[in-house]
Amino acid sequence: MRKFLLGVLVGLVISAICIPGLLISEGRSKFLFGRTNGIVAGRFEAADALEKEFGRHDGKTPYKVLFSVKTTDAVSTVTNGVKTVRVIP
Repeated sequence: MRKFLLGVLVGLVISAICIPGLLISEGRSKFLFGRTNGIVAGRFEAADALEKEFGRHDGKTPYKVLFSVKTTDAVSTVTNGVKTVRVIP
């Protein structure tokens, strides 16, 4: 019985030492995962708002990419002599 209790006690001590480090590491990982998803969602929302306001790029004029999110690009282009923002879905 003594060996069993000693084994349990050693296991608890080792767990108590290891778990806080693992929890901190996992917490940072989940925070960065959530932050990355939020950035992607925010960029999608911005691209949708720009598309509703300025429309899609026609593909005929040269452009400069302002930001990209997955397969969607927000671009700067010149239309009728006016610099404007368009979206390439």
